[in-house]
Amino acid sequence: MGRATGPAESYRDDPDAVSLHTTPDDYTYDDAPESFGLPPSYTDSEIDSTAPPPIPIYHVTPATTRTDHNSPSFKNGKPTVLETYVHMEAALDTDPAKLFVAVNHFAKTAPVPLVYIMGTHKETVKKGDKKETRHITDFRLVLNLQRYLRVGFHDGNISSMSLVTVENGEKTHRGTIMKCRAPGSQQDIEVGTQKVTLTEWCHRYCASPRMLKIFRLRRVVTGFDEPHLKNRLEGLIRATNYRGHISVTFPVEEKNVDIYTSTRINEWRQTTWICWIFYLTFLWIFTWPYLFFATKRYAVVKAQWPFSSTDSHGNKTYTTVSEEQWFEKWHVAVRRLVLDRFEGEASEEMMDGVLARPTDPPMPGTINTGHTGVDNAVGILAQGFQVARAIQSSGNLGRGLQGGWGYDF
Repeated sequence: MGRATGPAESYRDDPDAVSLHTTPDDYTYDDAPESFGLPPSYTDSEIDSTAPPPIPIYHVTPATTRTDHNSPSFKNGKPTVLETYVHMEAALDTDPAKLFVAVNHFAKTAPVPLVYIMGTHKETVKKGDKKETRHITDFRLVLNLQRYLRVGFHDGNISSMSLVTVENGEKTHRGTIMKCRAPGSQQDIEVGTQKVTLTEWCHRYCASPRMLKIFRLRRVVTGFDEPHLKNRLEGLIRATNYRGHISVTFPVEEKNVDIYTSTRINEWRQTTWICWIFYLTFLWIFTWPYLFFATKRYAVVKAQWPFSSTDSHGNKTYTTVSEEQWFEKWHVAVRRLVLDRFEGEASEEMMDGVLARPTDPPMPGTINTGHTGVDNAVGILAQGFQVARAIQSSGNLGRGLQGGWGYDF
C-alpha cells in the first residue's frame, strides 16, 4: 500500500536511541495524584496559530522513514514498531506560544496504522539423541492504512483530524509523576469545572520550574473495527488450505510525539552509547529511580484521526472506505501474496500488480506443470512424504493425511 509522506525530517528522532527512562504505553504507572501550582488561565485567541512552526535544533531523520519491516523485532510474540519519537528545542521549554504552534504542527501528521499478517509453523528435527524445534515463518505481510485516514486520500487533507485535550475525569499525566485526574474530579463525576484548553496546558508546562519535563502529543486512530477485519483475513488465509498459526495484529507507528526539555541530562538519555555505558556498568540502578521521580510528564492532548465516526443516532460515517470495502478491494492480492510466501511491506502499487496476474499461484508444496496426470502423480507423492514426516515426528498424522501446507511437524 502507498506510503504517505512522513513528518519533516528535522523533527524525527533516532529510532535506535535507547532511553534511560521507561515510557511504554503512555506512561503506565500506578496512580498517585500530585499537586502542582497552576498559573492563570488563558484563551486560545491569545496565540497566533497561523505563525510558522519553530525550527528544531537537532534530531535528524534516520536513513529509513520508519521501522524496517524486512527485519522486524518482536515482543511477547507481537511485532514492535516505532511508536514514539522525541523532539527537543530550547525555545519550547519557556515559550508557550511556540509550544502551541509546534503541537499543532505535529498533530497534522497522521499516525501510521498497519495490518500485520503473519503465518508460522513449528518443525521438530532430531539431532542425535535430542529433538530441536524450529519456528518457521511461512509469510509475513505489512499493509499500510495511513492514506485511509485522510478525506479524499489527499496527503495534505487534515479536515478529519480533531485536536482535543483530556477530560477532567480522565486519568493521565498532568504535570505529575503518576497518572491522576483533575482536582475535584472522581471518575465521571466532575465538580462544575471546564476542562483545560491546550493553550493553558502550554502555559502550565512552560511555567513549571522543573528541569526535566516531557510534553506528549498522542495521535490516535478511532472508529476502526479491528475484530471484523481480523476475522475476515483469517478466514481468507484458511481458505488457501493453510494449516499453520495465523497472527493478525494492528500496530500503530508514530502515534506519540514526546517534547523533552533541552537539558544535558535529556540529551544523554537519548544517546545510545551513553545509555549502554550505564547499562553495562549497572549505573542504571541509581539513575533510573532519579529520572523516574525527577521527570514531570504531560499527556494531556490528543490528535484524533478517525477511520470512521458515529453520530448521536448511531449512524456511522467512514473517512474514506469501510473495513469491508477495503477487504473486498485487496483480498485477492493478499491471498496471492500469502501463497507466494511473501515477506515484507506490500505497497498498493505492488498489490495492483499482483491483482493483474491472470491466476493465483499454486499452493506451496505443489507443482503446476500444466499436465494433469503429472500434477496428480506429484501431488500424491508429496502427500506421501507429508504422511511419512508426520509419522516420524510422532504426531500430526491427521494433518499429514489432510494435506494443505504450513502445518506443524
